Amino acid sequence: MPLDGKFSWLRTQDGVRLRAAFWPGRKLRGTVLILQGRTECIEKYYETIDELRTRGFAAAAFDWRGQGLSDRALPDRHRGHVLDFAEYHQDMDCFLDGFVARTAELPKPYLILAHSMGAHMALRYLHDRPGPFARAVLCSPMVSINTAPLPHFVARSIACLGVKCGLADSYVPGGQVYDPARNRFEDNPLTHDKARFAREAELFRGNPDLAISSPTLGWLDAAYRSMKMVQEPLYCASIRTPALVLYGSEETICSPLLQARLAEALGAGRAERIPGARHEILQETDAIRARFWRAFDGFVD
Repeated sequence: MPLDGKFSWLRTQDGVRLRAAFWPGRKLRGTVLILQGRTECIEKYYETIDELRTRGFAAAAFDWRGQGLSDRALPDRHRGHVLDFAEYHQDMDCFLDGFVARTAELPKPYLILAHSMGAHMALRYLHDRPGPFARAVLCSPMVSINTAPLPHFVARSIACLGVKCGLADSYVPGGQVYDPARNRFEDNPLTHDKARFAREAELFRGNPDLAISSPTLGWLDAAYRSMKMVQEPLYCASIRTPALVLYGSEETICSPLLQARLAEALGAGRAERIPGARHEILQETDAIRARFWRAFDGFVD
């Protein structure tokens, strides 16, 4: 854990308990809000938090509902589940208003550093409530989901029909209960870095309460509805916060083509393709991460 961190419990308007944490900066450059992807937790970003603090930034992060140590919606805590991504919007409101804005050690300007689902939610938040944020760095934004071998229209139809039939809390087709033994480095679509992959696996083996498995039909249906909204050109064009979209040349979880188009559609966005990177750019090899930090530094400076 990076030194000087402080953890807190928050309570959203709909009564969900969230876990949050912050680390003061070494200079008054501002505060970076880390928005995690699906399945992730605060601990996964300790290395990134150290690097942000080295740059003079304070850092703040939280666990979305349904993951990390925040409240889970179902008795099987490893099922990733929400019924509407507006629930995540409430989490963000709680984090910003009830934690970041009330913490003297977290000075403005506020910047967003978000990954995958977190980057998707950052877009929604910048559309609805852009005022607090100066810039946003969006890594591998979730603008689509690879549902192979099922085509997108089949996966979406199954999710929608499953919710209508009362199966919203059931695993998606092919979804499996949590089993750390299935978490293997070989052929993983996330990172080329074996040490960082092993570090995350060990984190979840050490505390299975942090882990999450496959999503539910309800989550997938909510994701499709939210992605359709964000993909609308007029929706993106109205987002005026300067945004840097970073995606890997070996991205397979989401569509690199749609990620690049997203950046073009943003009112003040630009994209950078990182050669050799898979989905989790911040968990990649040192060389790929160095490429990320050069892009980050040039953008925020």
